[in-house]
Amino acid sequence: AYTEEFVATLQRALAARGLYAGPVSGVLDRPTGQAVRAFQRDDGPDSPLLSITAARRLGIVALSADDLAILNE
Repeated sequence: AYTEEFVATLQRALAARGLYAGPVSGVLDRPTGQAVRAFQRDDGPDSPLLSITAARRLGIVALSADDLAILNE
């Protein structure tokens, strides 16, 4: 889900890689989509929507509550 918090995290991750220069607004706007597309260009879909593989490469895959519980055991 593209929550405001997730998109802000995505924007920070893309900015850290020099692909996004806009404000960290939490809004999935055109510049964010263009940065996602640029990040995925070499080995992902040609899309402004983030693939699971790209999210993993960025280190921003969301975990369920069950997954977090397992990690905290």
